Amino acid sequence: MKFVIWPAYYLEAEAIVEDYLSMISSLLEGQNFVICRDLDSIKREIVDADAMIGWKITPEVFAQAKKLKWIQFGSAGIDHTTFPELLQSDVALTTLSGIHTSVVAEHVIGQMLALTRRLNLAAELQAEHRYDRSELSATCRELSNRTIGIIGLGKIGLNIARLAKAFDMKVVGTKRTANGDLPNVDEVYSPDNLDRVLSISDFLVIVVPLTSQTEALIGKSEIAKMKQGSYLVNVARGAMVDHEALGKALRTGHIAGAALDVFPAEPLPFDSPIWDMPNVIITPHTGASSPRYSQRAAVILEHNLKAFLSGSRMINIYQKDRGY
Repeated sequence: MKFVIWPAYYLEAEAIVEDYLSMISSLLEGQNFVICRDLDSIKREIVDADAMIGWKITPEVFAQAKKLKWIQFGSAGIDHTTFPELLQSDVALTTLSGIHTSVVAEHVIGQMLALTRRLNLAAELQAEHRYDRSELSATCRELSNRTIGIIGLGKIGLNIARLAKAFDMKVVGTKRTANGDLPNVDEVYSPDNLDRVLSISDFLVIVVPLTSQTEALIGKSEIAKMKQGSYLVNVARGAMVDHEALGKALRTGHIAGAALDVFPAEPLPFDSPIWDMPNVIITPHTGASSPRYSQRAAVILEHNLKAFLSGSRMINIYQKDRGY
């Protein structure tokens, strides 16, 4: 068996990549494996590889693979790297789904607190050495007794629900297939009833996978249906939200504030008006960032590596027909 490792997608995050590569190398000890750090090397080494581990594969690279049977991706979502040839192939695809359950949920709650307690304004006042209570006192809000609407009650969504309950929030949300009651969720709706969730939510949190059904999920009409003075938190994908319509709603006050971790174009363009909106908190796609990434990834990788070598069933198999 030959394994190729291609960390191309996150080479700019050197510390994270080196820690990840060290973990993978340890798991693959005794196996034939090659770490490829540039395009030429991966195109050369993948020709006779049985498996690949990495964040990304391109049509150009995939076209060189003659024996490839399995790709283990280093992310929970792989919408950034799927294409027809890959999806129509027999190559098994596995992800790190579930690895970010705790950290993303914490990020969402942290952003909600930042929005309601006006921590972004407090940071500005601190930078200016201004001890001014007036605006902060007048605009701070609470989470308790408010309604959070979670679009996507999967692993992360349910963990957000659990944490929201600690703040005495009412939890509603959508789920593609809901069989019975869900823990910490007061009301569950199908995606067809999204309008109901929009109309009753004080906080709308988007955490659903990006598929053909969820792309452009929150457009002009959906934003208009959101509760007056509500907040939007997006930790899913930027393509799900119409940012022009969101910007207008933020300027008029129909949407009180937004916390955005993802954007239609990344990096967020320097001249984007979103940067300068006082009621927006921006994080550069770091909602899942954690020093425990490699530790958690190792559990999934070790299981799938053993399963691949023994011919048994792997976990986190990407369902090509569903898109996640």
